[in-house]
Amino acid sequence: MTITLYENSFVTVETADSYFQNRPNSEAWADLTTLKKEQALIFATMKINNFNFVGNKKSSTQKLEFPRDFSPEMPVEIENAVMEEAFAISFPSTHDKNRQKGISSVTLGNSSVSYFDRENLGALLSNEALNFVKKWTVKNYDIR
Repeated sequence: MTITLYENSFVTVETADSYFQNRPNSEAWADLTTLKKEQALIFATMKINNFNFVGNKKSSTQKLEFPRDFSPEMPVEIENAVMEEAFAISFPSTHDKNRQKGISSVTLGNSSVSYFDRENLGALLSNEALNFVKKWTVKNYDIR
């Protein structure tokens, strides 16, 4: 699997490697093979590409939703969202695994965790990615 920028991914492996050098608690990213990194970035792009973004595609022939007609540059927030989601895909927490299985909450004794709320309805594993994407989505878009 090979990344072709703006055809199957918004981010290259090199960009992601650089990003993760400066992100706390991301040492594990460096241990992934190039293939695993490419797979995670491509899958994260596929997930993020499904949002209802403001504006229109720059060209009707482009495969992905970015670049947009109002900006010649790729928004850094979308790149960051892809990288954060790729990391969450590669290293899912126990909570992420529960959410993927459709578990809505877990209670142990007096403690409980709820996985689905109004802010994150399960569209992405990474809350950081979701926060980056929100800036570029159509207002009042139901993110699920």
